[in-house]
Amino acid sequence: MRIIDVTHWLDEHGHIPTDNLRFRRQVLRVAQFIEYGGPLQQAEFRETLIACGRRPGRRSCLGLMWVTKNQDDSILSYCLVCKTDEALVRGWQDTDWADGPMEPVGPESSAPAVAEDEGSALN
Repeated sequence: MRIIDVTHWLDEHGHIPTDNLRFRRQVLRVAQFIEYGGPLQQAEFRETLIACGRRPGRRSCLGLMWVTKNQDDSILSYCLVCKTDEALVRGWQDTDWADGPMEPVGPESSAPAVAEDEGSALN
């Protein structure tokens, strides 16, 4: 199991780094665990739509990740299919994802501009 203090993985502004794409994917996965687990009460858990990343016997595990918030406020992600703990996330409370998904933006609001070089609305 990986023990992650997410504050060490973010840039100086608390954003997901953009300079290393492989590392960025790892940080995005942890951000998704935070987004699902942050709003939980301690000892609550939920299934996510995040695919398990393990490959037991060189075959992809077909499970989805679950998250729970521990008594110490850390977020544990694990798979009930292959029975592996993937990460224990600490330091997540002040991140942009701690309260769950962002609130919807209505049609009366202006949509965020799409970055030309990245093809994404937000970085």
